[in-house]
Amino acid sequence: MSKLYSFSDYDKHMSLKLDFEVWLIIAYFLRPFILKISTIQMGRGGVKSDSVSGLKDLVYPDDFGFFIAFLATIPVILLVFAYAKRKPGASGWVRKIWHTGRILLLVTAALNIIIIFVPFLMDMTHSINMLGWGQLVIALYIIFYLYTRQRVVDTFADFPKDEPETDGK
Repeated sequence: MSKLYSFSDYDKHMSLKLDFEVWLIIAYFLRPFILKISTIQMGRGGVKSDSVSGLKDLVYPDDFGFFIAFLATIPVILLVFAYAKRKPGASGWVRKIWHTGRILLLVTAALNIIIIFVPFLMDMTHSINMLGWGQLVIALYIIFYLYTRQRVVDTFADFPKDEPETDGK
């Protein structure tokens, strides 16, 4: 445990917890996944919800952009999985995923920037709308945040230590 952080910054295994800002970043990156789950849930009643469909069309005007954005969530889904398995005795690949968490978030931010420009570069549209520019600003801020915060580096470097084996005595 470090003197840099308060006791409440640690979980029950005495490892640094993700801070609120990183949880916001994760939620932001998972928006295509959340939107897809919402459309599935809303369509279960047999009636397609126009509000969810309209929201999807506002954020992702074409299905190709939505598909690419959905694929870009894979690194963050891996990170959330590693967070769920983050405990003493976790497998080596869970530790590896966790220790590369900052890189996974940076890759996702870069993919989000690329997603903004793909329709423009493929001549699917002639300009980038204001929502696209807003997403660009957010992605650039996320990259800045992930590079400049020592807490982010420390959190992904910290993993619960394996408990020493006892011989039953």
